[in-house]
Amino acid sequence: MIYRNISDVVEFDKWNRKILNTFWHIVLISFVTEIIIFFLVAIPRGDGNFLYFKSYVLKPLLLNMLLFSITELCYPLIKNKFKEAPKYLIIIAGTLLVCNLVYIHYAVSIIYVVFIFPIMLSVYYGNKKITLFALALNLAAYFAIVFLYLPTKPIEKVNHSLTDLCTNIAFMISAVLLVYSFVNRSQEILQSFVSMYENEQELALKNFVMELNSKIEPVTELYNHKTFYEHLESLIEQSRRFNFPLSLAVLDIDNFKRVNDTYGHSVGDDVIKSLAKVIKSNIRSDDYAARYGGEEFAIIFTDKDQIKAFEAAERIRIAFNNISINSIDSERFSVSIGVCELSEAVDKQTLFAFADHALYSAKRTGKNRTIIYEKS
Repeated sequence: MIYRNISDVVEFDKWNRKILNTFWHIVLISFVTEIIIFFLVAIPRGDGNFLYFKSYVLKPLLLNMLLFSITELCYPLIKNKFKEAPKYLIIIAGTLLVCNLVYIHYAVSIIYVVFIFPIMLSVYYGNKKITLFALALNLAAYFAIVFLYLPTKPIEKVNHSLTDLCTNIAFMISAVLLVYSFVNRSQEILQSFVSMYENEQELALKNFVMELNSKIEPVTELYNHKTFYEHLESLIEQSRRFNFPLSLAVLDIDNFKRVNDTYGHSVGDDVIKSLAKVIKSNIRSDDYAARYGGEEFAIIFTDKDQIKAFEAAERIRIAFNNISINSIDSERFSVSIGVCELSEAVDKQTLFAFADHALYSAKRTGKNRTIIYEKS
């Protein structure tokens, strides 16, 4: 998977919200700063009148509040309709904030450097198109102020030379180059991270598949012999610790050698798969079924005593006896089952031996039946 830019992996909505909140903080800071200047600078030099207060304190405050009120109204209207629009709205709002600041303090030559602010803000989005948009917008705003607004002001108050013009343009272009450099670097870091993440995911998936294959018998997709005993040992321990019943059923397909000899091993595999499917359809998610070996299967019934295990085993036996294999629809197959419930003095080997003993009792007494182990 290749990510072309940061917006492919980052959700910007909440961060746009944070930028808008920051804009409001800037408005507040600007207002407080103008108040401080009014009392500490303007009044001592004789500018302490309402005209000054209106021009440098109230007017910028009202303009900024109007600007960001409109921005707040527009933001929810466009964010769900146009994916990229909120980003451009943020850049436009930042540019107008800068224009308002320069409009008020046009006589301060250093103030024009703030036009790099919206350009630098675009670094947040990691998108070169937005950076170019910020550059074009701020160059247009800067030229409009220099060539349309400043000529209307008293020449003695305007202190903006050709050197200032070239310097500010150079600053804005330099800001774009810095943003481009950061975006390129962030893309390298992102792709490196994604590549590392995908490699780890691929390795984890391979390990999972390998572990799964080591536990699953491929023909039936049931647990294998080794995993069966691991589960049996663990569940016996849990049964005794938490005092819930546990039963084991051992199943063997009747006359399976005759099936292989008569119809071939491919049909034999179909019969085995059919029994596995019947077993999976008739046990709960917390029961464990395994192909013990050849035509022999085992099921660990959790939270079932021998009566409930017997009933579940009977459902499997009857369902298997009623299925038909496509290649030999005329023949029905059967399974014999032995069931034994875990008791206090029984370990896993003994439990299996008792269930196996019940299985062979079913075999000796006619097959196609389920027998519960009974002590002699």
